Amino acid sequence: MSVIEIKKLGLTEIALARELIEMFGFEDESGNRQFSSVEYTRRMLERADFHVIVALHNGKLVGSLTGYEMKMFKSETTEMFLYEIEVVESHRQKGIGKALIEFLKQICREKEIVQIFVGTEKDNFPA
Repeated sequence: MSVIEIKKLGLTEIALARELIEMFGFEDESGNRQFSSVEYTRRMLERADFHVIVALHNGKLVGSLTGYEMKMFKSETTEMFLYEIEVVESHRQKGIGKALIEFLKQICREKEIVQIFVGTEKDNFPA
């Protein structure tokens, strides 16, 4: 039976974070793939207000979510910005995206964050 594990990446999981960046990286205006440095990746994983949640299928990376805690200006609250969520095509429509979001919601409950928001663009049809 296949097992999907959902977890938050920790400080010692830089290799898995790099795999995620390579798998779900983005291209600049010229079509070149962009990657952050290993040192930058390490610094991001150290941040208490940044969350990288991954989905592993039998140990293989198949999905991820990144979230940023944002302090609000008009009120003394923090909101969660769900920045990116990705699931490899072969594993879509299997509840992995939902499980990633549920994991983020649990983090929010633990930190007493009551609002999660996400932005998207009109041409992002999967969103």
